[in-house]
Amino acid sequence: MAVVYPDFENIQRLKVKPTDGELALVSFLKDNLDDTYEVFFNPYLDGDRPDVIILKKGVAVFVVEIKDWDLDSYSIDKSNSWKVFDGKKYNRIGSPHAQAFRYKKNLYDLHIPVVGLASLRNKNFFNLVDCFVYFHKSKNIDVDLIYDKAESEINEEKDIKNREFLEKIISFEVYSKSRDFLDRKSKQIKRDRFISIGCDQLESLIKKIKSKSTHVLFDDDVYFDFKRRLAPPKHTLSQGLKIDFDKNQYPITLSGPRMEKVKGVAGCGKTTVMAQRAINAAERHISPVLLLTFNITLKNYIKDKISDLKGCRDFEFLEITNYHQFFNSQINNTGQDMAMLIDEHGLAGLYSQDVFSGLLTIKYKTIVLDEVQDYMPEWVKIIRDNFLEEDGEMVLFGDEAQDIYHRHSDRARVIAQGFGKWIKLNRSYRIDSNSPLNSLFRDFQSKFLIEKYADSELYDSEMSQVGLSYGLLKYVPISKEGWYDDVFESVQNYMSEYDLHPNDVVILSSHVHVIRDLNDYWERRERTHCMFEDYEELESAVDVPKQRLKSMAESDLEKIINDNKSKIERIRRVKKNFFYSNSGLIKFSTIHSFKGLESKAVFYVMLKDDDPEVVYTSITRSAEDLVVYDVGRMNACSDFLEKAML
Repeated sequence: MAVVYPDFENIQRLKVKPTDGELALVSFLKDNLDDTYEVFFNPYLDGDRPDVIILKKGVAVFVVEIKDWDLDSYSIDKSNSWKVFDGKKYNRIGSPHAQAFRYKKNLYDLHIPVVGLASLRNKNFFNLVDCFVYFHKSKNIDVDLIYDKAESEINEEKDIKNREFLEKIISFEVYSKSRDFLDRKSKQIKRDRFISIGCDQLESLIKKIKSKSTHVLFDDDVYFDFKRRLAPPKHTLSQGLKIDFDKNQYPITLSGPRMEKVKGVAGCGKTTVMAQRAINAAERHISPVLLLTFNITLKNYIKDKISDLKGCRDFEFLEITNYHQFFNSQINNTGQDMAMLIDEHGLAGLYSQDVFSGLLTIKYKTIVLDEVQDYMPEWVKIIRDNFLEEDGEMVLFGDEAQDIYHRHSDRARVIAQGFGKWIKLNRSYRIDSNSPLNSLFRDFQSKFLIEKYADSELYDSEMSQVGLSYGLLKYVPISKEGWYDDVFESVQNYMSEYDLHPNDVVILSSHVHVIRDLNDYWERRERTHCMFEDYEELESAVDVPKQRLKSMAESDLEKIINDNKSKIERIRRVKKNFFYSNSGLIKFSTIHSFKGLESKAVFYVMLKDDDPEVVYTSITRSAEDLVVYDVGRMNACSDFLEKAML
């Protein structure tokens, strides 16, 4: 028998009762697969909730979406779009096959680091996961009927386009585009028909699963990465990190059914306080806590904080993701048609639309939002109204001075409505009390930010909770000509002189092309951890030799990137999702992607157009060592930093 997680008896006792189709399929898989197969029912994947995932070591992973649908009420058109009849008319809905493929894509892009990063350079890794859709209340003949109708529509449309072209009613360009579209949809329909399983075809599903042979790319690292992410955690009796929270921090860590908002200076311990609050909430009600960030890269940083506090990497009842990914996951979980929603609202506008009202959604007893200054007010309301249980707990954390996306300060009050007065934290524990960074950050706030953010918190530093000492503090003006070489040599010299470990170093800039080029210098000599696509990954995405890419003018390179935007954005999301602060390697990141994180040593390349919020966010990433490279010395903050960092 297959190994089932959780075991079948516990599945039957779940608070959210499984459907008849889910119970039937899990039972059939358990009885008809041997113990080399592992079946994971409804695993928690930070917002994603696939019905069933089957894991076979060394072979493949199978994602199965289960629908208790009577297909007599459903139809598929020539565009491979699904519709359901409500008694009066047919309404468009999300495709269950697209739902399964979305779960597959997210395994690579969000959840499984080994295959996610490997697939950026070797597309064969994407073949490790297969998808199926099981229709519990319909037989195979019902599946064939709706697909026969769709294929018939495509063939009719092809005949029409052929005739229109021959009669010169349409141009060759129009004809070619329509045929390409119809051919593509025909392939999709044939693919979806093949992976559709009726209730009388479960033996066929077992045969398809068992027919998969050993895959050369499915090594032990891949298997254990999947197993680690899918399997329920094994509780380890280990002592977590003991933090002596101060009198202002401690009350915030206490969980209870209330609405609160917390703000404070960089380094005041917001992330640690937030992590402890989430842990306490999960222990209080023994059910999932949703923790949402804005910055994708903060997810793993928060997980590291939780691991330190708990003494083990146990994230049961803790779902950690960012707002946009959670929004996308819930569209998929609720079976809505993403393409239709984007057509209706636009991609940018979609995330401010409450598309979940009236739908059955996951409800959480506790929701925690980080970086709330980066949220639109509508986002907070969407999360609260659709995903928080009645009388639930919701906490907002933020810092207005790090408003690098310039959400208007007059709207910040709207974000916070219904959450009481701000709880303020103004003592920084990131840096030692003797470090000149304290006065640098405070003076910078006073000169550039306090008038704009009148209610923001100024630094009031005490002795560090981590025990750090003062190190390197330098302002370095750099000529605009040949400055990449100058920065590279300077960083190397400082790392050698101050004995800085690569793991403790981050190089920041506000522009991706700066990070990519600087990373290229280091990659020739040592491994790095870059938040964005390197030239080899860029070559794979745009199919242009990397040496040619390196020689291009910045404007020409940006054009190629814009022409391949979806591919590049996927690479960036994957790199951000699998970014770990303690990789052992020197890190390269934009300021926007490193916001909320910290590093012992920060080397910041300041450009002319960096505004005070960007500069402040950059310099406050440092816990001990800070070097600012001022390219061209034309920034509004240049004079201040030169005098303050002497």
